[in-house]
Amino acid sequence: MNKVEKTKKSLYILTEGQTEHAYFSRIKEIMGDEDDWRYSVTVDVREIVKGSKTDPFNMVKEAKKNLRIYDEVWVVFDKDRERDDENLKAFELAEKSKISVAYSSISFEQWILLHFERSIKPFERSDCESRKQPCICNGEKCALTYIKQNHYPNYVKGRAKLYDELVGLQYVALEYAAWLKWHNGFNPNFLLMNPYTDVDVLVAYLLELPTIQFVNLNTEFKFDHVSLYIIDLTIQVEKVSVTFLVTNNSNNSWVFNNSQTNMILLDKDNKEVNYRIPRIVICSQGESKEATIEFPINDDFVASRLKFFTPKEIVYFEL
Repeated sequence: MNKVEKTKKSLYILTEGQTEHAYFSRIKEIMGDEDDWRYSVTVDVREIVKGSKTDPFNMVKEAKKNLRIYDEVWVVFDKDRERDDENLKAFELAEKSKISVAYSSISFEQWILLHFERSIKPFERSDCESRKQPCICNGEKCALTYIKQNHYPNYVKGRAKLYDELVGLQYVALEYAAWLKWHNGFNPNFLLMNPYTDVDVLVAYLLELPTIQFVNLNTEFKFDHVSLYIIDLTIQVEKVSVTFLVTNNSNNSWVFNNSQTNMILLDKDNKEVNYRIPRIVICSQGESKEATIEFPINDDFVASRLKFFTPKEIVYFEL
C-alpha cells in the first residue's frame, strides 16, 4: 500500500443490521493506521426492529445529518422485506443528497455467498430463524441456511470474525459480484432484481482494490487509456487467437508486443496462459489499428475467459 501524504478523506457508513456493522467495523479497524490508508472511516448501525421507523428512507434521512461532518456518506441496506416503495424513495433521496448506497437483494448474505460461488440463485429471505422458528426450508428459501450448509458452517448473523474469515476470498467475491451484474445485463431496474449486490463497489473503494468489469465480445471498452474492440476470436486445438481494433486515445504510443504481461487466458480453474504476438503493432496517438494476439494451448486446456489487468482495473471477457 502506497503512503498517502495528504489529509485522509473522512467517510461515514450507516448500516441497518449487526452483520453489516460487524463487517464494516472490522474494515474500519484495519484502516486505523493513519499512514497507510486514504480514508478515515466511521461505521454506525441502525438495526431494524418491528415497529421501528428505521426503514431505508429514514436511514438516508439520518445519514444526511452527517454530510457536513464527513467528506463522503454511504448507506448500506438490502431488500430483505417487501419494501420496494421505501427502497425506491431511499435511492431517490440518496441521489438528490449525494449519498452513496451499497444495496443487496435479497440480503447482505448475497455478498457473503459470492465469496464461494458464482450464484444466480434467488432467495426469499435472509433466514428463517429470524422469523422465530427453526429453518424448515433447508436452504431453498433462506440465504443463511444455504450458506451454512454449503460453504460456511460457522456463519451466524453479526459474527465478529466474519471479515477475517472471508478476506482470503475477497478477490473471488469482487470478481463474482462483477460477473453477476454482467449476467443480469446491467439492468437499470436492479432494485427489483434477485439476486443482486453492489457491496463490492464500497469494499473495493475503501480498500483501494482494482475495479472489475465483465464485457461482451462485441463491446468496445477502455483499458489503460486505450479503446479496444474484439473483432474476431478463434479457438483451435493448439491456440486461441484474438484480433482487436485498437484506438489509442492516450498521450503516448501504445505497443502490442511480447514484453507485456497484462493479458492472460484462463480456464474455469483459473489456470493461466500467457500470450504471444505474431506481429508487433505500434499504435500512435489518435490512430486505430488491428492487432492479433495468440494464446498457445494444449488438448487439456478449455478456455474460459480473457483477463486484462492493471493495478487499478480488471476486465474479463467470457468465452
